[in-house]
Amino acid sequence: MIKIILSSFLVTALYTPFGVYFHKGNSLSSFSLQLIFGLIIISFFALFFNFFFPLNPLINSILLTFSLVIIFKYKKIYLTKNFIIFCSSSALIIFLLVANSNMYRPDAGLYHLPYINLLNEEKIILGVSNLNFRFGHISILQYLSAFTNNFVFGINGIVFAGALVASSIIINFLSYIYIGIKNQKYDFHFLFIFSILIFIFYKMNRFSEYGNDAPAHFLMFLLISEIIKNFKNINIKDIPNYFLISIFIIMNKVILIASILFPLVFFTKKKIKFNPFNIKILFIFIFLASWLLKNVLVSGCVLYPLKVTCLDNLKWSNIEKTEHVSSVSEAWAKGWSDFRKKNAKVTLSEYSSNFFWLKSWGKNHFLIILKILIPYILFLAFVMLILKKGKINFKLNNYIKLLLLISFIGILMWFYKAPIFRYGYSFIIIFVSLVFALIGSGSILKKNKDFIFKYLIIICLIIFSGKNLNRVLFENKNYFNYPWPKFYSYTDQNKIIKNKYKTVNKEIIYTPVDGYCMYSKAPCGYIDENLNIKIKKNYLIMFINTKKF
Repeated sequence: MIKIILSSFLVTALYTPFGVYFHKGNSLSSFSLQLIFGLIIISFFALFFNFFFPLNPLINSILLTFSLVIIFKYKKIYLTKNFIIFCSSSALIIFLLVANSNMYRPDAGLYHLPYINLLNEEKIILGVSNLNFRFGHISILQYLSAFTNNFVFGINGIVFAGALVASSIIINFLSYIYIGIKNQKYDFHFLFIFSILIFIFYKMNRFSEYGNDAPAHFLMFLLISEIIKNFKNINIKDIPNYFLISIFIIMNKVILIASILFPLVFFTKKKIKFNPFNIKILFIFIFLASWLLKNVLVSGCVLYPLKVTCLDNLKWSNIEKTEHVSSVSEAWAKGWSDFRKKNAKVTLSEYSSNFFWLKSWGKNHFLIILKILIPYILFLAFVMLILKKGKINFKLNNYIKLLLLISFIGILMWFYKAPIFRYGYSFIIIFVSLVFALIGSGSILKKNKDFIFKYLIIICLIIFSGKNLNRVLFENKNYFNYPWPKFYSYTDQNKIIKNKYKTVNKEIIYTPVDGYCMYSKAPCGYIDENLNIKIKKNYLIMFINTKKF
């Protein structure tokens, strides 16, 4: 347990300085933003260097030493009491999240962990999506995880990525809540992040449910919080920061592509004169170009599995399989698994078209969404009921209208393409929280509001801590590598598995013995009978001999 706490403190302390160029300051909220930007910078380094090298512990450790240089250069920021408090707070949250936890299984075993291991053992493999189609739409979070396997944290470092995102944003929001209560400033921003925090403590409190989805939604919440907080007094030099966060969100979950529209609200200000030719914009362009190039190299598509973005003239492209994956993914997101049990005659493509799926989805997954949202919305309504007195009289600013509109566009895109709650809930929660903040900021609040806000947050923190401590202290401890999260196998014992292997053109390819590669030898996947491998200029190329699927 102590080792997890110390490692959590150290990973926060070493990763935060990487973000100092994008945001300086020595408050808790500033450090939390520095950590987010630090994670983005590290992810870029990991992505860039994997074009040429495997992200093995040696490479990662060499890159990590730059943190010490930055700490020495900005010692007035990092050798301070506030930074120690920030790292300690982050360590506590990370410990509560990861100790004695599961990785996001089964998805983690199917492609998150195998891809992390692939990054640790191999430089980029062209056409690796032909080994496992899920490798075609991997998250940037896997690169961050792979980087954290270094001489400081070892293999266990791969578990920290999602928890670092969560801890930094929770601290950011709590610090603003504290300042708001202290200064008795219950403005639109305060009410917005209060609403978001309630949802985080209600539904985003278990690390085993994070996967690649929750970190992207955390970042969406942070993006809107920062836009609201800084809109009136925006520093033009900081505008690229918001685009960088939105790009990073999309690299985690492409379905959240509408997030790129949010920073555009700044351009509704008449005095904004933005210089597109600066070093931050150049960095964003290089980062995005590297990400899109990676997509093409591993899958043959700019945005896998979107067929229109695929390049059929590449040897490793497999358009027919890509189209099939796209159709299956969309159908499953729309409730195909529930529908096909009773209606075998309807084809998959027929099910997905013309809203034929709506009835089945409405009887199944929609009810799950309502089960999540109704208690949350009722709680917010109850809070407003006990806080508000008199009539509502709010002014709907243009930028708030735009935030509401973009959120609604995001909801429509999610609903049309992939209406599973975990894929797009940040758009829904942002929309609800904006409405809550509008009502609250346009109302006269009762005198006991300090007491109510303070104790509601304290109660939520107790529930968040209690639920996680219950797992840490009382759930299964009899497994390999306790108390770290289970990532070696899909069993309760977490025993290291020895996957089978085959040779394809003298190259060893591992195949899972129980359906899940987990974090084992790489490359690991599901070998197509027509899979072929060639080496060109020291790069592996995986391709299918026939285009038929």
